Amino acid sequence: MSSRAAALGLALGLGLVGLQPAAASPVSMAPCPAAALIQLGGPPLASGRISGQVNVPLERASGGDTPVLSLRSEGGPVRLLLDTGASTTLVSPELMRRLKLVGRPVDPKSFTLAGAGEGCPDLKPGRVKLPELVLAAGGERLRLSGVEALVLPVAGLPPGIDGVLGAPQLRQQPLWIDPHGQRLSIGALALADAGRFRRSASAGTAASLPLVWREGVPLLPLATPRGTEFALADTGAEGLFITAGLAARLQPLAPARALRLAGFCGEQSARLQPLSGLALPGGDPGRPVEAIVTANPIFTSLGVKAIVGQELLRRRAQLWRLDAVPATLTLWP
Repeated sequence: MSSRAAALGLALGLGLVGLQPAAASPVSMAPCPAAALIQLGGPPLASGRISGQVNVPLERASGGDTPVLSLRSEGGPVRLLLDTGASTTLVSPELMRRLKLVGRPVDPKSFTLAGAGEGCPDLKPGRVKLPELVLAAGGERLRLSGVEALVLPVAGLPPGIDGVLGAPQLRQQPLWIDPHGQRLSIGALALADAGRFRRSASAGTAASLPLVWREGVPLLPLATPRGTEFALADTGAEGLFITAGLAARLQPLAPARALRLAGFCGEQSARLQPLSGLALPGGDPGRPVEAIVTANPIFTSLGVKAIVGQELLRRRAQLWRLDAVPATLTLWP
């Protein structure tokens, strides 16, 4: 399997088990679980505090496009995916061992998660308070303090990644992602950098999208042939995930390829479908995209028909104002 195909599975607790033409017989491959899940119930985790500001080179996950933050702690480096679609921050048991952190179990009877498959009720997550994390560059520092995280095995994360930094932290500060200049900013610098980009000759026309919060994650408007649908806005998703019902309303461009997806809650079937007819506001609905067509409890839990990840985001400059009321996402071509 190509690194690009493997990267498409790193979203919503999903991993690719097999990728082959739809008519082919299944190919046995090792599951590749990933970390993102939606917390629907149970004790809230402390979101902590993000202070300061920083501008750093835009680092992407190995084999994909998800932004990565390379932080430092007293115990050593901590590398987290930047994931607006995660309702909680999540780290691996390996990071706990490496930093010598002491966590505590979570009563599974009082805790509800949504993800791929049917085994979410059987998960036994822990919780841990993370040490202060610092992201520093050019004399500027961003500090994360008092953050609690879920502890779950995340073997499907890209090499060298310790977990995901989720929406509870990302909604505290402005976030700027510039794939053209290959820079990422958080805090007041994000607003300054976005302002400079807006005034540049290459900026083009911006589209400002209203975001709606649901179950602790942001939803954005997505243009479809039958009007606008809300979709999960997920920087941590490498692909574009849609329901079979939405796929039936779109124009297929090539035969689908069968997938097996594996997540913390079990395995399920899906298909990778080249198609057209979907776009973010300001985008081109005729542009071909690859969508992963699947059934997932997250669709039902959030009341959405799509999860928008890097398939539609990677080429566009983005100013995320999850800290604002109402929250917005401004996109440039």
